[in-house]
Amino acid sequence: MRLSGAAALALPSLLSCSSSGSSSHSSAKDAAADAVHPPHEASTAVDSATDASPEGPLCEVTSGTSGTLLRGTVLLPSGPATGEVLVSANGMIACAAASCATTTGYGAATVVDCAGGVISPALINAHDHTEYATVSPEAHGDVRYEHRNDWRTGADGATALPSVPLTTNVATIAAQELRLILGGGTSIIGSGGVAGLARNLAAYNTPTDETEGLTGDTVYFDTFPLGDESGVVISSGCGYPSIEPASSAFSGGRYAPHIAEGINLGAENELTCATAATNDLVTSKTSVIHGVGLNATDVAKLQTAGAYVIWAPRSNMSLYGNTTPVTELTYANVPIALGSDWLASGSMNMLRELACAELVNQKYFASTFSDQDLFEMATIHGAVAAGFDDQIGSLATGKLADITVFDGRANKGYQAVLSASTEDVHLVMRGGKVLYGDAALVGSLASISATDAGSSCAAWTVCGVARSVCIDTPGLTLSAVEAVGSSVYAIASCRNVTPAGEPTCVPYRDTYPDGTSATDRDGDGVPDTSDDCPDIFNPIRPMDGPKQADVDGDGFGDACDAKPLDPTTH
Repeated sequence: MRLSGAAALALPSLLSCSSSGSSSHSSAKDAAADAVHPPHEASTAVDSATDASPEGPLCEVTSGTSGTLLRGTVLLPSGPATGEVLVSANGMIACAAASCATTTGYGAATVVDCAGGVISPALINAHDHTEYATVSPEAHGDVRYEHRNDWRTGADGATALPSVPLTTNVATIAAQELRLILGGGTSIIGSGGVAGLARNLAAYNTPTDETEGLTGDTVYFDTFPLGDESGVVISSGCGYPSIEPASSAFSGGRYAPHIAEGINLGAENELTCATAATNDLVTSKTSVIHGVGLNATDVAKLQTAGAYVIWAPRSNMSLYGNTTPVTELTYANVPIALGSDWLASGSMNMLRELACAELVNQKYFASTFSDQDLFEMATIHGAVAAGFDDQIGSLATGKLADITVFDGRANKGYQAVLSASTEDVHLVMRGGKVLYGDAALVGSLASISATDAGSSCAAWTVCGVARSVCIDTPGLTLSAVEAVGSSVYAIASCRNVTPAGEPTCVPYRDTYPDGTSATDRDGDGVPDTSDDCPDIFNPIRPMDGPKQADVDGDGFGDACDAKPLDPTTH
């Protein structure tokens, strides 16, 4: 498989610090958007600092003999609550509740008391081309595309971006997984992975177990479900080179195909073809990746099928100046998971992708999504999209202890996650095993966490704070991962430092270049006086012809019409 994308931009060090960065469209519009929700920012720094937090250590540890008991604000499925999570010696959640005092093993557990901490299920990246983490983002100015094959192969007369090389280098892929972990995540639906570190939930084509102890079928991650790798773009019919047979697409776990990545008729036609009865690639076991070029009729097909959608807003905005019609999906009760896509045009970790999702939600989607909605896109919805929600994705008894402790002293509840930078990640556990965290905390827990064989924990000053990283990929050390990753990109998203060259999260095309204004409050290039959704971003797309999408013709755009196929109501 060959993908194209941005050319490499080497940084002097994986832990280099940058006081500013350039985005793919640097303008007053970007600055205005950042003012709504300032970036939580990137790059790490190696220095002599031991604790940049003025409040001091977040957690106190009292040693026990078996298991771990975490105390703090717990993000339970029912919502935030002061409580406890008891992790058994075999790495399972034995209890997650206001009190676990009656649970077997409670009295023997090592107690981690984080009064100011927020205990969360570890984040899940529902889409990352991990084996293409070989380049850093490259700005492409004000150029935007209409279909992924435009930037990949130069289709439709576009100028293709330089090819992004595939790698099988274990340290390079490990560096990408470590970016996720330092950002509070433990699982990826990825097109590649390594043993150890993050779970790869799409390890169907690998010789080793990259799911790290999960059971059941993995995701079939399909980049070219229609066989259009060569750059084919067609606006009607199903004359694609080689459409994936449903018999193989659904031969195991869930199916995650890239569909409708673009805003022209060629992108929209992909969903039409994938849902045709002769192909039947969209079912209740399908998690559609991207789905940018969807109209209300397409969304209804996803709803009827019971499919999921995986949203990658930063990469979408950077490449197409538009993104998945997430408000329409929400009206139709189509669940949404969140993914970063890849380094070439997406976010470096899930904290940056959440920051992007929160920004567009507030500024362009009229705050359609609550904090809990966004949080669940990065946790339980990612687990469901991968078919592993019975084992990970929430803090519930019987699930594996994939847990992240965030600093909740400045931001409470879900906002402790949505507003976090790497400094705010104090502990990351995968199945009860410590992977990353405060140096003192890791030192206290690593020797008692589950399945420690093969781990190598090393001290690391990250974003000015003392941390430790436990590398459990066979044959690799932290220094080896750093050495390879240093030629690619930074590894952490530090507070008040924009990730170098981070792709923009701000919608931009020639038809809406100036952002929101007094006469265009959703920034979609359509004046409020004639905008059929003045508060929700819904620009005129090539796939919709000369006007905004309004499938039922009732004068209310699909982006703000709860019943977009019923002209009698909205």
